[in-house]
Amino acid sequence: MTHYKIYLAALVLGLQGCATSGMRPVPLQDYLQPYLGQSADQIQQNLNLRHLGFQTLKQPQRSKEQLIFTVLRPIQIPVPMAQSYGDLGSPMSGSVRLGSISTSQQSYDVNFYCHIIFELDRQQIARAIRYEGKAC
Repeated sequence: MTHYKIYLAALVLGLQGCATSGMRPVPLQDYLQPYLGQSADQIQQNLNLRHLGFQTLKQPQRSKEQLIFTVLRPIQIPVPMAQSYGDLGSPMSGSVRLGSISTSQQSYDVNFYCHIIFELDRQQIARAIRYEGKAC
């Protein structure tokens, strides 16, 4: 019986290893570092946040000092629903447990934003990157 458990555990771990891709996504900060030292025009032409799986809200905003990309992260939050359990005749009939059921009718959508801000110098060259928002 113990050999059966060992073989089963090895099989599960082996299948998990096959299902997991060897590539890890690059953290956003690491991906954006090569853009430092580039002009705002080059960054706007070359930076593709959708390629990384981010949903962008609109075109980047540009001023003399900053180039701002806005990333949207929609999240669906389930609303906890009270559910009663037990028979009506049992002493525990009034027990109520909170559970969450994830259907579109029992959840609400929240959009979190991340502003990726390239700080520009007088020549419109990116010198620093800042992040603002809950989705960063």
